[in-house]
Amino acid sequence: MKKIFLAVSGMSPQIVTETLFSLVTQKQWIPDQVLVLSTREGCERAYNELLHPDRAHFLGFCREWLPEGVSITFDKNCLHTFKSGDHEIDDIRSIEDSAAVADQIAEFVWQLTKDADTEIHASIAGGRKTMGFLLGYCMSLYGRPQDRLSHVLVSEGYEGLTGKEGFFYPTKESRLINDRSGKPWDASSARVDLHEIPILHLGHKLPQDMRDKPASFSKLIEIMNLSAQEPCLEINWEDIATRGNTATVKCQDKVIKMTPLNAAFYSHVVDKTLKEGMFNKASMTPEDFARIKQAGMDKFQIEDANEANAVKNYESEQRFITDRQKQVNDALEEQLDVLAERYKIKTRRGKGLYVSLDEEQIHMSGWEING
Repeated sequence: MKKIFLAVSGMSPQIVTETLFSLVTQKQWIPDQVLVLSTREGCERAYNELLHPDRAHFLGFCREWLPEGVSITFDKNCLHTFKSGDHEIDDIRSIEDSAAVADQIAEFVWQLTKDADTEIHASIAGGRKTMGFLLGYCMSLYGRPQDRLSHVLVSEGYEGLTGKEGFFYPTKESRLINDRSGKPWDASSARVDLHEIPILHLGHKLPQDMRDKPASFSKLIEIMNLSAQEPCLEINWEDIATRGNTATVKCQDKVIKMTPLNAAFYSHVVDKTLKEGMFNKASMTPEDFARIKQAGMDKFQIEDANEANAVKNYESEQRFITDRQKQVNDALEEQLDVLAERYKIKTRRGKGLYVSLDEEQIHMSGWEING
């Protein structure tokens, strides 16, 4: 199993080597690869402090603390810069940049965790607080039992001491470094504490489609919040004298845009589901067919002439039913994404159509009046 150490970093890239020190010496966990996510300046700082030949603190750590013959992959290609559109983000200050960073962290974690043969240790110690929060949240959404999340703390006096003579990890031999006031500190006496943070695993609450493909962070939150709610379908019909019948379809308070004819067909299937368990396609009566068309068409103004002509030209009611089911389900998918499965018109044994909702989850009004 490939072990990956994933970190968000800011202006203090020593959190990488500090965390590695704790993982290697305290947890006996040696990653195969290190990946760092940061802004443009953060990645430059990480390269200059950790990888540049003039300083090479990462190489120094490996020489001092890794067992002989063991190596960790960490080079310039392992530094990933956040982008907003076509430009690299210098700092996360605007709402747009924050949204872009959130989406990229979410996709990055998804990419790493979709491979079952990986084990991720993610650190939230570096970078802006929003970066650490977002990484932790994404680990909750996508993390698996083998993954870990942590924060690292360094003993007082050693924090933030960068540069060639800065502090990046405790040394085996005594080495003096000076803080900003000129006070000397012995790097070998530093204490680094790794605090593992329990992951609240929420991935099982994500619909399967969202586990199979990446999604924006905002979409993940929206879907998780909606998934936590009980399904609720509301269909309200009004008879407005000047415009004819109109329907409002809501799924968990989200208004679903749907043509009047599709709303009428959806209402018919929902009504039959409540009364008979399903709508039997073979037993659709001319009265049912006429009712759907009448309710779905504006009495004084046909909003969609093409749709009206299509209804007239259908060779059979079965074709009408098939097309309506597809269009209703397409509208639900487009506007509800993966939650549409709760509200779709489903087929039972090729004969009947139904919605898989309990009676108490459905609220319809005005449809009987239209009958």
